[in-house]
Amino acid sequence: MLLSKRPLDRAVSSSEERVEPKDYTSSFRWLVILFVIAFGLLLSRFWYIQIFEGERYAQLAFNNFIKRRVIPAERGQIYDIKRRPVAVNRPSYDVMLTPAFFTDSNEPEDERNGRLRRLAQYLAMSEKETEQLVQRVAKVKPADRFAPLSVKKGITRDQLALVETNSLELHGVEVVPTSQRYYPYNELASHLIGYVNQINDEELKKLRIYGYRLGDVTGRMGIERQYEPMLRGANGLSAGVVNAKGMPQTDAESLALMSHWQDVAPISGKNIVLTIDMELQRILKHALRNYESGAIVAVDPKNGHVLAMASTPTFNPNSWSGRLSRDEHILSDNNPYKPMLDKSLLSYFPGSIYKVVTAAAALEEGLMLPQDTLNCPGYYEYGKQHRRFHCWKHSGHGAVTVTEAIASSCDVYFYKVGEKLGIDTLADYAGYFGFGSKTGIGINNESAGIVPTREWHNKRSKEGFQGGFTLSTSIGQGDTKVTPLQMAMAYAAIANGGTLYYPQIIDHIETADGTTIFNYPPRVRAILPFKPETLKVIKAGLDMVVNSEIGTAYAYRLPNVSVAGKTGSAQVVSRRVSNNAVEFKDRDHAWFAGFAPIDQPQIAVAVFLDHGGSGSANAGPVIMEVFDQYFREIAPARVNEAQ
Repeated sequence: MLLSKRPLDRAVSSSEERVEPKDYTSSFRWLVILFVIAFGLLLSRFWYIQIFEGERYAQLAFNNFIKRRVIPAERGQIYDIKRRPVAVNRPSYDVMLTPAFFTDSNEPEDERNGRLRRLAQYLAMSEKETEQLVQRVAKVKPADRFAPLSVKKGITRDQLALVETNSLELHGVEVVPTSQRYYPYNELASHLIGYVNQINDEELKKLRIYGYRLGDVTGRMGIERQYEPMLRGANGLSAGVVNAKGMPQTDAESLALMSHWQDVAPISGKNIVLTIDMELQRILKHALRNYESGAIVAVDPKNGHVLAMASTPTFNPNSWSGRLSRDEHILSDNNPYKPMLDKSLLSYFPGSIYKVVTAAAALEEGLMLPQDTLNCPGYYEYGKQHRRFHCWKHSGHGAVTVTEAIASSCDVYFYKVGEKLGIDTLADYAGYFGFGSKTGIGINNESAGIVPTREWHNKRSKEGFQGGFTLSTSIGQGDTKVTPLQMAMAYAAIANGGTLYYPQIIDHIETADGTTIFNYPPRVRAILPFKPETLKVIKAGLDMVVNSEIGTAYAYRLPNVSVAGKTGSAQVVSRRVSNNAVEFKDRDHAWFAGFAPIDQPQIAVAVFLDHGGSGSANAGPVIMEVFDQYFREIAPARVNEAQ
């Protein structure tokens, strides 16, 4: 049985092997037939579309460019505390060019450049600007041919008329209604407010992720820069069908093509209301009229509000916001007094206005009592070599208390107590007043200043720390540096009884329709860790500076308001000649910091005159002019508003 089964198995297997090739051949034949039929149908469809319907579809393709256009957001406006507009938007027209619509790949380069030069002529562009435009269009990458290029911003009505009149030869060129930043007060408060202008190619690489495009503007200084994201808003987007020349298409097919598209409306930027009073700003600027370089800062001692902040020389933000001529740029760059620097936030040697730090340290450390005296013979001999450190009054002040030393600005008194305190203790007390660190105002690359210590000198001074450095530091000389803003905030803290505020330049933020969305509250930076008696004694000394016959500013006291403060003359180089006999760069810095009225201070002011000479003779009249005008013009209005 087993033997008879094996031949049968082989027979069946042999039969299956003969049938299988026959079945596969038949299936493959039908597959080839189906493939040939499908390919034939496809070729016939291609032939039909290209031959019979070619013209129709070519026309549709010609008409089916979807052009997307960014709708710029309205930039938020900036107001002063009395809602005077200080940075606004004015209607304007910009010229844009879309390379894909302006020219095609078959057009000779000479013809394209010729039309570009005619466009530049219509827009009164310079030869340099014209060549830059030609190069920009020539370098456009294929992927960017549909991205509009900014040709010129803020064209005149005559230029607008020329472009519109010659529109038939300027395919792809469009005039876009927009707005232009405008600063009604021109140079007034320009460092604080700042300006805007176009981003460049390098900036675009970093800013593209935030939605910026070539031709967009951004803040460059002050409030405009620091609060750029808030002021900028969000752009909108619209689209339309155009032909290959960029002409809008309104036929039924084009409208049907756009039926699914919904425009995105732009979102306006937020408005910013400052703490600044532009009338007081005008007073500060006028007070600096006789000086080439300097700064004045005025703050409210009750809350840290910056009432005004002026730096000179200044600049016109309307020129720097895209309309600066080459000559103006060169003139600014070559100006030795550096108009683009905000001197209210740069650090300088303070001189005698820094003596309040040494006085506070001496009183708080118990080194001196208010009634204790030290003798000033006109100099102080220091060290084994008996090196003489001179007082500004070479005949000496005699025996003086701390209040008298402040009033008469006796250097010898502060040399003696400074030596006993040591440079590190002086640095600690300087830190209490906010010196040596940024105030936190947040604009214009604020300087922290310098408060030297033993370690600081060991690292930076060639000879390492020397004992004489302490004496220089005690009177605000040596390597000590402060900013006018720091000094205004420190004297405001003395005026209000010991509260050191952060400076505040923004009162509140609004939506475009004027709805307040955030109020900035006062922020306390520190409480001076001093006994009430210490501040009382220091204030008495500052009172005597102005209102006592021994005071260095007695000649400039005001009849209508009681002022307290301190004069300061900071030597830039060591010399014994008159300021008038040396070059500008070698003259003393002139300072005056003070507040008024003494009993209920409303305003604290720091005046800095860059190489301005004497603190009393030069800075004194400047600060008194500010106080006088403030209490005549500004203070009465503030009282009425409060009532």
